[in-house]
Amino acid sequence: MPEHDRFHLAGMTKDEFAAAMQQGRWILLPFGTVEQHGPHLPLGTDLFYAEHICSAVAGRITGLVAPAQPYGVCRSMRNFPGTISLTPATLTAVVREVMEEYVRHGARKFALITGHAESAHMEAMREAVLPLVNADPGLVILTIGPYDFLDRIRREADLVGKDGHAGSIETSEMLVVAEGMVRMDRIPKVARPRLSRFRVMAHPEVEYPTGVRGDTSKISRALGEKTVDHVVTEIAHLLEQIDREGKE
Repeated sequence: MPEHDRFHLAGMTKDEFAAAMQQGRWILLPFGTVEQHGPHLPLGTDLFYAEHICSAVAGRITGLVAPAQPYGVCRSMRNFPGTISLTPATLTAVVREVMEEYVRHGARKFALITGHAESAHMEAMREAVLPLVNADPGLVILTIGPYDFLDRIRREADLVGKDGHAGSIETSEMLVVAEGMVRMDRIPKVARPRLSRFRVMAHPEVEYPTGVRGDTSKISRALGEKTVDHVVTEIAHLLEQIDREGKE
C-alpha cells in the first residue's frame, strides 16, 4: 500500500479496516466548507486545511483519516459568490448518521477536525454526536476547530484581536497546505474590520466587502509552517494523552 494510503480509510479493504478497529485506532474526520475566502484563497480552503491536519496527525499517531465532509454551515459568508451553506439541522443529521455507521462497525475513538470555525457549524457537529455518547459513554468523540490552539501563535505574531477569516494566519497556513492555490498578487490590504456582536444582519458582508475578516499584514510561509506544526503537535499530544490517561 502506498505511504499516502496507509492512513486513509477509503484506501483500505474491509479486512484492513476491521483489523484497525480491533487495534483501537483513532478515526480522524476532516470537515470543511465550500466558502469564499477573499480574492486570494480558494473556496475549498477550510476543507484543504482539515484534510492536511488530519493526515499529518494520523501519521504521528497511526490513526485513520476518513473521507472528508466538504459542506458546512456558512451563514456569515452566505451572500458571496461560491459559498454553499447547509442548515445546521442538515449537517447534524448527516454527521450523526455517518458516525452511527462507524460505531456500528466497531469504531470507538474519533476526532472531528474542522477547518471552519463558525459557531453554528461547530454546534451542529456537537449536536450530531451527543446522542451517541449519551447512548454509549465509553465512546471518545472530540470536536476540534481551527482556532482552538492558536492563542500562542497569535500572541507571538502580534495578531491578538486582529486575526480572522482569510487573514494572516489562514493565508499563511494555505502557503503550506496548498501554496499553488494562493493568489499572492490578489491579497487585499486589510486590517481587522469592526464586526457587529449582536445585530442579526441580512447582509453581513457590508462590514467586510473584500471577504476578509482579519489583518493581512503578517502573511508568510514561515508563519504558516509554525502554525501548522503547532496545531498538528497539539492535536497529536491530545490524542496520545487521552490514550494514556483516559482524559484531556
